[in-house]
Amino acid sequence: MLSYSDLRDIQKKEMSSSAIVKLPDDFYLVMSQLLLKKKEDAQFSKSLLSIKEHENIKKILITIQTKREEKIVFMAVRGEKEGLGLTSEERETLKELLSIIKKSRETLKNVWDNEESVQTDSHRIKIIKDVSQYRGLDNSLYGPFKSGEEKHLPQSEVEWLLKAGLAEIL
Repeated sequence: MLSYSDLRDIQKKEMSSSAIVKLPDDFYLVMSQLLLKKKEDAQFSKSLLSIKEHENIKKILITIQTKREEKIVFMAVRGEKEGLGLTSEERETLKELLSIIKKSRETLKNVWDNEESVQTDSHRIKIIKDVSQYRGLDNSLYGPFKSGEEKHLPQSEVEWLLKAGLAEIL
């Protein structure tokens, strides 16, 4: 079983390093048992020292867990799948985070792909008569255009300019 000083050493290493500190696979289970034992000791002895030790162990464990969670999130963002040094619970967390990030990236990729398709939904036209500035169907301002200019415009604007005899498709 780990001692209070071992726990403090783990905390110091975890806080001072960007790499995750290797822990036994059953670290959280062992710590849960240690906390339970310290709590029982504190309740039985009613010693202020025992109560403080229990509270300090909880605080140390929370700082270790929080720092490790940060590192696991960074591992997931970087796409690290191995998770060397992680406990079994942390490996599961990493796996779930990787899945969430993958879904998010796929969603954003679809957004970027859709943006490209919106951009390709424009047509190149040649203005054949001068056109003063106007507000389009999308509420954006277009023009002014001079005769002979070549432009890329959204489909709805191209259709309007073609129907009005102000442009031709290139």
